[in-house]
Parts: sequence; C-alpha cells; structure tokens
Amino acid sequence: MSYTSQTISDLEKEHQEALKAAQDKMLTDLNDAQTSGNYEKIEEASIVFQNIATELANEYTKRIEEINAMNHKVVADNAPGIYTDKRTNIDLNLLVYDGDRDYVLEFQKDELIQNTLEKVNENNGKFKSRKHLLKSSLRLTKTLAPMLHEIGEHCKNTLKLKADIEFFVYQNDMFNASCYPPDENKLYIILSSGILERFSKEELTFVVGHEIGHVLFEHFDYPVRQILDEGETCLAPIHAMKLYAWNRNAEISADRAGLLCCQNFEAVGRTFFKLSSGVTTDSLDFQLNAYIEQFVDLEEVLNDANHDPSDWYSSHPFSPLRIKALELFNKSETYAAFNKSITGEITEEAMELEIKRIMSLMEPENLEDNSEHSEKIQRLMFLGGYLISKADGVVDEAEIQALSSIVSPKVFANCMMTIKGLTEQEMINEVQQLTQDLDIVLSVMQKLNILRDLSIISYADGHIDDREVHVLYNLAILLRIHTDFIDRVINDAQEVN
Repeated sequence: MSYTSQTISDLEKEHQEALKAAQDKMLTDLNDAQTSGNYEKIEEASIVFQNIATELANEYTKRIEEINAMNHKVVADNAPGIYTDKRTNIDLNLLVYDGDRDYVLEFQKDELIQNTLEKVNENNGKFKSRKHLLKSSLRLTKTLAPMLHEIGEHCKNTLKLKADIEFFVYQNDMFNASCYPPDENKLYIILSSGILERFSKEELTFVVGHEIGHVLFEHFDYPVRQILDEGETCLAPIHAMKLYAWNRNAEISADRAGLLCCQNFEAVGRTFFKLSSGVTTDSLDFQLNAYIEQFVDLEEVLNDANHDPSDWYSSHPFSPLRIKALELFNKSETYAAFNKSITGEITEEAMELEIKRIMSLMEPENLEDNSEHSEKIQRLMFLGGYLISKADGVVDEAEIQALSSIVSPKVFANCMMTIKGLTEQEMINEVQQLTQDLDIVLSVMQKLNILRDLSIISYADGHIDDREVHVLYNLAILLRIHTDFIDRVINDAQEVN
C-alpha cells in the first residue's frame, strides 16, 4: 500500500490504523490455526504479518521523507530543520547532535508522549524561574561578579543570543550548574558556590555555554521526570528508556555549544577532569591525552561481566564518553563551520557515525539473530514472556502481539503450538534448562537486553502486576543478573523513587 497523508500527525494515524488491521488479521488467523492444530498456518500467519509490518514501515519512512521534503521546500529560506531562529541566529540544525534531534522527531510523532506532555503542562502551569531564583539564591550583578558577566557577554555574542543572561549563585560545595526555563527575553543560569570559586574563567565559559545550549535546543520541552510521573499509568518502559537515552544525547548537543564559547578543548578537558575527580589543586598533573585514553579503558569495562548494569539507565553520559564525543566534534568540518580558525579533519557524517557508536555503549547490545544459539535465545524469550503474561491469570492479545515481535516467525509458530501441551511447571523447567545452557554463551549485555525486552512485554497490557515482577525477578536470577536491574527498569518507566 501507499500512504497519502499530507502531515506527519495524519500519517501517524494512518500508519497505526493499517498496522492494527494487519495485527487483527494475524490474531484471527492464529486462533483459527491453533484451533485446527495447523502448524504451517501459524507460521504462515506470523510471516505474513511480519512482511506486511515491514512493508508498512518502509512506506511510512518513505512518506515521512516525502512530507519532510515538502516542508523543507516551503521553509528552506527561513528555518530549515526543526530548530528555528527564535533564540539565536546561529544554525542550530547544523550544530545539534543527530541523536538528540532524532529522538525529538520521534517524540513529536509519539501520541502517548505528546498527550502526557500536554497533561504535564496543564497540571504544572508555567514555572516562574526568576521568582523562584530570587527567593532561593543570590543574584549576581555585574558589580558582584564582573568576570562572570564578561563570560556571559562573550557567550551571548558567540552564540548570537537574542536574550540577556541573568546569573544566580547558591551555597553548595558541589560542582553544579543549571539553566532554568527562560522567559521571552531573558535566560537564567544558576551556579553552585563550589564551581564558581574553583573553576577558571575558561572552564566557567564552557560551563555557561553548555547551559545556554540546553536553552537553544529547547531541551526544556521534554521534562523527563515530570513526563514519567504523569505517564506512570500509560507509558511503557520503552518510553522511559528512550527519554533517558534522549537525555544523554541532549548533553552532547549542549557540550558543543559550550565548546563554541570556550574554543579551548584542553580547558574543556580540565573541566570534565574537575567534575569527575573533584580535584581542583595542582596536586594532580592533568594530562588531556591521558584523560581521553580513559575512554578506551571504559569501553573495555562496559563489556565486562562485573560492571554495574544499572549504569545503562543513567540520565547523563559517562564523562569519558562525553569528552571523546567532543574531541571528534573539535576535529570536525562541522565545528570548522562555526570556528574559522580551525580546519576540519573529519566530515560531519563520519563524526556523527562514530559518536553514535560511542553513545551506543550506554545501551544494551542487540541479540545476534544469526548466531548459532539464536533459536534457543528466542525460545527462552518467548517462554519467559509467556510466563510473565500468564502470571496475572490472563494472556491477552496485546501480549501475544508483543511476543510475536521479538522472535522469528518459525520460533513463534513452534512456541504457539508447543505451549498448548505444556503445564506451567514444564515451561518453568524448560526455561531453567535454557538459561543453564546459555549462561556461558550470553554476554552480560545480551542478558540485560533479554530482561529489558521482557520487561516491555510485561507492560504490553497497560500495567505491571506484582506477580509479573516476581517472574521477572526469577528470570534475572536464572540469568545471574541482580534483581536491582529489574527494579531500575520498572522504576525508570514509572518514576518510583
């Protein structure tokens, strides 16, 4: 089929309707095939559905490109891309990290996130940044903090801001900085006393530029914690994972704005060094290259079976990943377009691809579909998912659809046939045997990926039951993963602290 919608929102509805029709037909065919015990028809129904879903996805992507092309043609002379000149005259569409932008585009099309965001805005109203800051911290005038205002003026000119900057400080020895939601003609940067006293002018310039970057890219549009709070009954764990992943990617965009202001990569390295170590004296001999090399060590550790799996759900990238991503930007043709004093060594495409690889280190790896153990892995996932779905007493259509999406048609058909003749205890026994067989074969990241996907399945019917969580715990124990990981996934989805 071909999509005909003229807008992204209409296209999303058209796509969802077509996908639902295909899913409904698959479920009807599956029921008929199971009733008759026809294995071939079960496999055929699954294959047909996956082929239709793939075709719809291709047509969907194609139509998005066509709509975007039409929109770009209309606005090309004014504001190409999704970022406008509302706050600045620099090209934000060139400066932004692709991973940041791509998530924003996805969120704009996600009806659940948009509906939740609308409720957040309705329930919370407009946050009065200046009123709050005047009550809770000290406003730093030009007389009180001349150097800071000099930094602010430099960043304003470099980033071609259309608003003024107002600085505030609060008492805290921790190294913290943030930017509050801006007003039309003013933005607010708040610094801890610790960072203000112990960071050099160049280092503070990077910090201030970074905070301004969050405003330029409108990162306040998606307040992650508030969205997850408001959407705890309707958003699935996958939404939490995507929101946190976007949060990490947004830091990469903001770092680029910070470097534009600072224009000294070594000073940026010192900034991250201080933030990571807390050491601001000369007791340690800072070497930028040695600090960057920590990325190599971290990359090895992230593939180690003993690292903390909860780190994969952090809201910020690890510092060595950030400095490595910024090193690539510092050498890129993209940066050269903003800083005429340098010559770009790598193309924008090469830079973005490598940064994407780096950022993927904070996501569990995908299972290798073509591995020799793939069928066992998929059988384990199906049985684990089925036991989770069955825990609350009802296996509904949404859960069957979710199961069909994570395994191959052949495995799905086989599982649908064989579970009819298995008791729950026999399924548990098989899961125990499969986890034992795969224990040495699976990496920690593959095990985390299995548990992450099964957690998503547990939410397919709209809620997570305590009995389903208990099954997830047991699966984690069998895979030798601490049950804290399950808590982290579920808590991130529902924002339970």
